[in-house]
Amino acid sequence: MRGGDMVFMGLIILLLAVVGPICGIIALLRVRDLGRRIRGLEHHLRAAPFAVRAGERVPSPSPTPPVPEESLAALEIPESSPRPAVAPDAPLMAVPAPGQEEIPPASAHSRLSFEVRLGTRWLNWVGIVMTLIGVGFFLKYAYDNAWIGPQGRLAIGALLGMVALGLGERFRRRGWSILFQVLTGGGIATFYLCVFFSFQVYHLADQTLSMVLATLVTGLAVVMAVAHDAASIGILAVLGGFLSPVLLSTGTNHPYALFTYIAILDLVAMGAAYFRRWRALDLLCFLGTAVMYQGWYDRFYGPDQMTPALIYISLFYLMFLLIPTLHGLVRRLPETREGLALIVLNAAISFLSYYNVLFREYRYTLGFVVLGQALLVLTLFRVWLKRVGRDTNTSASLLTIALALITIAVPIQLKLYGTPIAWSMEGALFIFLGIRFRQIICKVAGTAALLLAAGGLASRLPLHRELFVPVFNVPFGSWTFAIAMAVTSAVLLARDEEGAEPWQPRLTGATSLLAFALTCALLHLEVSCFWTVNHPTHHFHTYEASSLVALWSLIAGGAATLLDRRGLSEWMPLSWVCFGIGSLVLFQGLGSYGLPSSWLAVNATFAPKALFVLSLWWSAHLARKNGLQLPADLLTVAGHAVLALLLAFELERWGRHSQLVTPKMGMSLISAAWALQAFAVIWLGLVRRSSLLRYLGFVIFFLTVGKTVFVDTSELENVYRIVSFAACGVLLVGAGYFYQRYSAVLLQEPEGAQRE
Repeated sequence: MRGGDMVFMGLIILLLAVVGPICGIIALLRVRDLGRRIRGLEHHLRAAPFAVRAGERVPSPSPTPPVPEESLAALEIPESSPRPAVAPDAPLMAVPAPGQEEIPPASAHSRLSFEVRLGTRWLNWVGIVMTLIGVGFFLKYAYDNAWIGPQGRLAIGALLGMVALGLGERFRRRGWSILFQVLTGGGIATFYLCVFFSFQVYHLADQTLSMVLATLVTGLAVVMAVAHDAASIGILAVLGGFLSPVLLSTGTNHPYALFTYIAILDLVAMGAAYFRRWRALDLLCFLGTAVMYQGWYDRFYGPDQMTPALIYISLFYLMFLLIPTLHGLVRRLPETREGLALIVLNAAISFLSYYNVLFREYRYTLGFVVLGQALLVLTLFRVWLKRVGRDTNTSASLLTIALALITIAVPIQLKLYGTPIAWSMEGALFIFLGIRFRQIICKVAGTAALLLAAGGLASRLPLHRELFVPVFNVPFGSWTFAIAMAVTSAVLLARDEEGAEPWQPRLTGATSLLAFALTCALLHLEVSCFWTVNHPTHHFHTYEASSLVALWSLIAGGAATLLDRRGLSEWMPLSWVCFGIGSLVLFQGLGSYGLPSSWLAVNATFAPKALFVLSLWWSAHLARKNGLQLPADLLTVAGHAVLALLLAFELERWGRHSQLVTPKMGMSLISAAWALQAFAVIWLGLVRRSSLLRYLGFVIFFLTVGKTVFVDTSELENVYRIVSFAACGVLLVGAGYFYQRYSAVLLQEPEGAQRE
């Protein structure tokens, strides 16, 4: 470090040592003065009742409407203004003279509110700005005409600043707070201008001396702001303090001197904000620090500047995390909105700064740094709970920041399947902590982490690219672990009866659905990859489609059975969704329905798809059992429709690959098979007294007749037409006879019976 920097840092430290005690002394004097005023007010309040009891008549007040608080606040009566003494024998309220008309207080004070603001605050601020501009034009004119030299101009500026400070103090003692703030702010701004001109324009002072002078001006402004409770002066001091390095810059890189100065400025300003709880000043310090750091980073940062960058990022992160919350921790008060916004912004900006410095070359180090940030926030969260209590906004904000940082650190630190595995573990852990400490935000964050884990698994598809051992492989194990964490989370939420919120069943349902969806997706992908990656044979698409249809048959039927046994009829639509996915797989597989087997129905193409039909009928039975009549009817119709379609494809395939029949004979047998199916459905409808099955049988008969008349007549030879027409006709006549012979008995409803 250069000698100039060492001197500069020494002066800054010396300044801090001087300003700190001054602030403490002024604060002590203000507290003592406030105590005296409170004791005097208590004395007057105690004296008033004695005057009443002494026999003095207190006139009854005339009824007047109440004065709004905002109207009274607009009068801007400062605390330091002298209060009129209340004599013991003075009446408590004044009575207007007879005949004197009162002005309604509400309208009067509303009018005064606008007038007071316009005449005291805005006119004065505009006036001081106009005055400063006028002085600037005068000095420029004097400079252009060589009336006054550089030293004289600076002396005049310093003199004007001191005059403004003196007048401001005089007006403060008279209780005119607006004029005090305006003149004091103008004097401080004049001092900043003098320092700037002495360095950049006239070159009368070097950079070190100019920075010391600017620091002294800033310290003076902060002390006056704290001593007189003037937030506007504090804001002006912070703005001038941050502008000083920019205005006094020489274009060279001195990170240690720059950021040490900014850190001291932040400490002084935030210390003042601590006593007065000026959260706007804290936020202004943070924004100024972020802008200054980003400006330095864009202009000077390089690989050789990593050390100062990391040191001051960490320093500023700690300052803006701990100092804003210190007031609430010490006094056990909930944090303000500005304080919460500062905590959130600090975490976000610090993470981005660490990311810019470390991610490219030190990615794993960045992961540990972010985890360190999260642990620090978690520690502050625990301290806040013990010290302040369960303040919802502050504790929830701290916990949310910590959980977000942990979630962000996972993909930075891990690769491949490590990220979704860690996210799933994190989700289950968050939900456990949310149940343990009764934190709603933890439960929501856990569910979000599980969703992120599912997204991480999906982003790494396809499941396999090379030959693999089914089930016993890394991708399958990773998915299984994430599923296990989702199931664990659903069980924990379902068993949390004591702290269950009204909407907690939604979280339970979300985690359960996520576990079920991941399980179905994993099994589907594993089975599909088994045929496409491990066994890419000539007919692998046929085997793949048959295996997937059988899988979805078991999934849908198993889900319906489990839901029925658990009494969860409201979740029955879940099995219907599985049937919908299975139907899509089945229809997609019909394009490869061409396995060269001479066996009818007993082959790897038809049998798995027939299992899908049985699963549909079984689910229809369970739905009817649970009182879901319409879904049961739809599932029944879907089962018969799929069966008719499969019969057509199977007989057509059998005719092409069997030596017993020809392809045209297979086509003719389709009509016979449909007629037989229609006969069986009508008979079953009569036995079960189900009008749905009977009408469904009629529909299948009509389709059979249409196919026989329009298709078989035009495409088949005479011998096959005979088979088609004869088989269809015989079954139609048989169905008609059976219907005529037994319908009177079978259709009669027994007493008390209900249709299934």
